Amino acid sequence: MLNLSKVSENLKELMSERGLTQTALAEAMHTCSSKLSSYITGKRVPNYDTFVGLIEFFHCSADFLLGLKEYPCEETNYKRVQPFCERLRIVLKEFGISQYRFVKETKISWGVFYQWLAGKSKPSLENLVRTASFFDCSVDFVLGRV
Repeated sequence: MLNLSKVSENLKELMSERGLTQTALAEAMHTCSSKLSSYITGKRVPNYDTFVGLIEFFHCSADFLLGLKEYPCEETNYKRVQPFCERLRIVLKEFGISQYRFVKETKISWGVFYQWLAGKSKPSLENLVRTASFFDCSVDFVLGRV
């Protein structure tokens, strides 16, 4: 579902367009260069917080960075990402989906789902994409950016 090489390719494209080196991006994001290197080379996928930092830093579509959309849509007036626990409740209500149905149909465990709702953890990018796919909407919508 999540294509690491596409995430890597799109991250490189965004960096190139802005003339950013790995070191400069790491400094701007207050993280270490080796961590970014693993995303740039496609060896690892960023965690939720790092991913949110990247899309907000580049002011690009989450769906673009994940390789789900072809263009970064930088001209879009994105809102700041809402806390995931709050946004998940809003999306469930908006779509009229019960917690039970969501867990059953996405095959995300109750334990993981409960941690999200309680604000104790955030989804992996794989689960974020799975959630957007379940609702048949963009990842940006799930994050509350559009």
